[in-house]
Amino acid sequence: MIRTLLLLSIFLLNISCAASFDCQTAHQDLDNAICANQKLNKLDEDMSSYYFKLKQTLDKEASDTLFKAQRTWLKKRSAECSPGDANCLIGLYKIRILTLRKEYENLIPYTHSKNIMFQGVKGTCSFDSDVISDDTLIYAGGSYSGRKINFQIDQSGHQATQFEVIVNSPDKPVALILGAYEPSIWNIAWTQGTQISAVVATGYHRQVVAGLPKDIPILISSYDNRGPCGYIYVAEKNVRKINPFSIKVFNKKVTLVHYASKGHLVIGNQINQSDKLFTSKDTPPGVFFDKSIPLAGKAGLEDLVRQGLIRRATTTDFEKWGQLKAKMHKEEMPPVAAGSNSATFKPRSIHNGYVILTQVTIPAGLYGGNSATFFIEKGAPYPKGKLGHSTLYDFNTMSCSGTGCRR
Repeated sequence: MIRTLLLLSIFLLNISCAASFDCQTAHQDLDNAICANQKLNKLDEDMSSYYFKLKQTLDKEASDTLFKAQRTWLKKRSAECSPGDANCLIGLYKIRILTLRKEYENLIPYTHSKNIMFQGVKGTCSFDSDVISDDTLIYAGGSYSGRKINFQIDQSGHQATQFEVIVNSPDKPVALILGAYEPSIWNIAWTQGTQISAVVATGYHRQVVAGLPKDIPILISSYDNRGPCGYIYVAEKNVRKINPFSIKVFNKKVTLVHYASKGHLVIGNQINQSDKLFTSKDTPPGVFFDKSIPLAGKAGLEDLVRQGLIRRATTTDFEKWGQLKAKMHKEEMPPVAAGSNSATFKPRSIHNGYVILTQVTIPAGLYGGNSATFFIEKGAPYPKGKLGHSTLYDFNTMSCSGTGCRR
């Protein structure tokens, strides 16, 4: 059987991005693994065929970019999966095909400045009676988190993630339950003929839905927004909770559960190369990015350091505070006899320490392990924002604010 395969070895010889070979004469372990597995064989052929068709539609610069990206993926494929691990290879092939389609095919790049904070917030855990019909299929999908993104969508201090979701159900309407623990954007596309009737997004932190037209009903119910349906996230350990949640929302059990892989999720039938994908520019992912405030938590602190607005604290800053406070104490208090207990004025700790150099807004979400210790450089103004569980030592007033201060 003659078939098309993208070969890493060909790359290393700088010859081409793909080659034809006969499975009957295949001699490399990876070749044999692909030839031996019918599903993997088909995925490899689909990706190769799609790659070449796509390459012909691009100009030279875009074609070179695609070539380099494909070479990088081939190296990753060989590094991450052993030749005998067909499931690992199948997962990588599916993600690569979806990535090519998402990046180069039908989906429309779009930016929007408005931040939709209250999408899908309702007082009742239900949809209108005509939304879900007897033949509507209920699909649940998700995982603990998706692909990490740089911008924040809430003030939890947790880095936001994004899921790329493709829904393929041209024969029957579908309703979706999408669930993750981390704050997440669910970016949805669908195949021609697929009808999405309703979506409920749930999880611990904020969940939002992108890519759908405005007329599709959405319900957001998370722990953070105290939503009317409560919250779950879709994972193997929570699988027993999914049907009760679905009955509460849709009055029907779930048809099938899909677990996301590295932020990618195909819901319903598998995707074929000929399937066209669609999305709506009404609510693109960027609409949920809040660019007016610092990134939250650790990412926010790192961003302020990159901008030169704060710097990492050192032991010198730590010692300086103690020395100045001791000097103030000596000037204000009467002498104490030798051998008596004397006060010390160093901060209790310098956990995650930073020095504020100019006007800043302290990132939200600095709680627990994300908390920090701040020193305000003399002459710098007092920062805006909330400390959370953090502590702030002000060299202008020699005062302390926050959870780590002593009386």
